[in-house]
This record gives sequence, structure tokens and C-alpha cells, in this order.
Amino acid sequence: MENQPIKLIILCSWGATSSQLAQKVQEAANKRGIKLEADAGGTGEFKNKADQYNVALLEPQVRHLKKEVTKVAEQHNIPVELVDQRAFALMDGDKVLDQVLKMLEK
Repeated sequence: MENQPIKLIILCSWGATSSQLAQKVQEAANKRGIKLEADAGGTGEFKNKADQYNVALLEPQVRHLKKEVTKVAEQHNIPVELVDQRAFALMDGDKVLDQVLKMLEK
């Protein structure tokens, strides 16, 4: 498992803002030499491809879907959290990357 990249999905309603954030996290990981693949997606399609990821983040505007997403994620042992709100507002890839790494330590 050690050499497998971290597979992150950032979920929003349609995948628009999340793709921007995913790119920032990807850049932050590349800079630090962390193997990570950041994807973006809508919460609707997550059900069909959850097994491809090992960590999921929800954007603040879809927080009401957390229970639904968590139910799907739990079947695949994927930790789910809301993106840190400040990091989201600032599109701070580094801060979001830190959050992802913390989630995986648990």
C-alpha cells in the first residue's frame, strides 16, 4: 500500500468548483513530492465510483449531503470530512492537503 498514491475525491454539487480545488491540492502535493491523485466530482456520481478512492472531501455548499455520502463511503472504508471552510474560501491547496493527510492518519 505504501507506494500507492493517495486517491482523493473532492465533491460538490456539479464538480465545477471542486475541480479548481482538486487542481490546487494536486499542485501542493506535487510540490511536496507526495503521491496523490486529486479528482473532482458531483455527489451524485460518487456512489458509482467510491471504490476508486481512499479519501473524500465535501465542499461546504453540499454539507447537507454528508450523511448520504458518508453512508456510501463507509462501505469502502473511506474517511469523509467537509473541506476546511477557510481553506475552501481561499482555494488553499496546501491547507486542504494537510487536512487529507490528517484524515488518513486516523
